Amino acid sequence: MFQYLLKVRYLVVVIVVVAVLDALGSMVLGVQRAFHAYALIIGGNPAGRAERPGLEMLHSLDFLIVSMVLLVLALGIAKLFLRNPGEHDDARLPAWLRIQNITDLKVLIWEMILTTLLIVAMSEISETIYEQPTWTVLLTPVAVLMLALSLFFMKKQ
Repeated sequence: MFQYLLKVRYLVVVIVVVAVLDALGSMVLGVQRAFHAYALIIGGNPAGRAERPGLEMLHSLDFLIVSMVLLVLALGIAKLFLRNPGEHDDARLPAWLRIQNITDLKVLIWEMILTTLLIVAMSEISETIYEQPTWTVLLTPVAVLMLALSLFFMKKQ
């Protein structure tokens, strides 16, 4: 029975590889948006469209932060599930990746998702500055507040 459970490691390898590929894809999208924003800044707006380079930079940051979240998720899952139980190589790892259990990984990912949601909220609010804002713009900041409070109370225990 235990031999069948060890085959789950192969599934974890697939999850880690796909998460790294998703992180790289998100990073490429973020870099493309950033170059587009810089092209708008340097070359102006030749087509006369109403594009805003600042918003393009914020969207680029969205993609790059999501890429970082996926990369940390992949590294954390690989560290927890793919290393041998006797290995202790934590001295070579950065302090933020010294994860001992699934709860540490959950808190790390939770904090990163909060940061990502905060940046997404900033870009949504920035987009509605020039338009008539609706009540749905407040949903993301409320979600960030609720997640931050729940993280605070979870860490307090």
